[in-house]
Amino acid sequence: MKKPNSKERHFKKSVLAAAMIIGANIIAFQGFTQAASAAVYNKTNIIPTSYANSTSVSSQTVQNSLPEGYKKANYKVGTINLPYYKNQTPAEKDMTKEAAAELVAQYLWQVYGADLEGQTIEMGYDAPTENTPRPMWIAEVELKGQSYADGYRVDRYGVWVDSVTGELYNIGLNRTLKEKVPVGPDWSLNESEYEAAAKKLAEKYNIVNSTVQSIQFTGQGASFSTNISSTYGDPTISFQVHGENGEVALMTISRYDKVLLGVMYNGQYKYDLLKIEELVQEMEAKAKADEATSTDKSKAPTLMGN
Repeated sequence: MKKPNSKERHFKKSVLAAAMIIGANIIAFQGFTQAASAAVYNKTNIIPTSYANSTSVSSQTVQNSLPEGYKKANYKVGTINLPYYKNQTPAEKDMTKEAAAELVAQYLWQVYGADLEGQTIEMGYDAPTENTPRPMWIAEVELKGQSYADGYRVDRYGVWVDSVTGELYNIGLNRTLKEKVPVGPDWSLNESEYEAAAKKLAEKYNIVNSTVQSIQFTGQGASFSTNISSTYGDPTISFQVHGENGEVALMTISRYDKVLLGVMYNGQYKYDLLKIEELVQEMEAKAKADEATSTDKSKAPTLMGN
């Protein structure tokens, strides 16, 4: 087998990093519903999934005992107002919209200490796709009239859960900083400082359901509360977290104050990594084909005239 040269290794690493940065920004900052819709409209084959031996540490914890300090808030359960979700119908094995919303509320309490009193949890059912071969409930909580606390206000929460097991796939928030903070890349940034903060958060919230084995920096990004690019916003940094049990997750924190902004858990991220690898292979194949075509043209004979 041919050993890749330094140029090929650099190419692959660059593409992989770029893809993960894009994924992190979509999940944590550009709206969970928008990301889900994009995946749905581009889906191809449906992959059947068996739940016969399914076990979920996260869902069992929530279903068997309430999170410490949690009290059910007086929230409403609504429906995400997108055409796609209107055409999706949960199967018999799926939990109800109301049961899924309560899991969402508990997850938001566990991770963010969110009080959903008087809020509306909008839900949308998402059937299995090639990117996510298990059905999900997508939840969004849009907060209005929030005041600033600790230098920011939360505008929206987003959560994805497995509609059968209740396993947490994604969780995150959009926020607005009170201070105008530039979001451009920080080339002098001390990655180890943020890596330590990310590891501490990963361990606190047990995001890989085991001891953290390693953390890998994937890139810097930015979050904008209005989903419109600007000079100012919430500068971000993302890390791939590996657990000793083989699980892998993608987490994003703020470069401004190291607040946890979003996590894509193993149940979803493993499929994204497979897709990223496929993308890398396709791009490498295309690059080689283009190079071969260019070489053939340069070798083509040229007719000389007098």
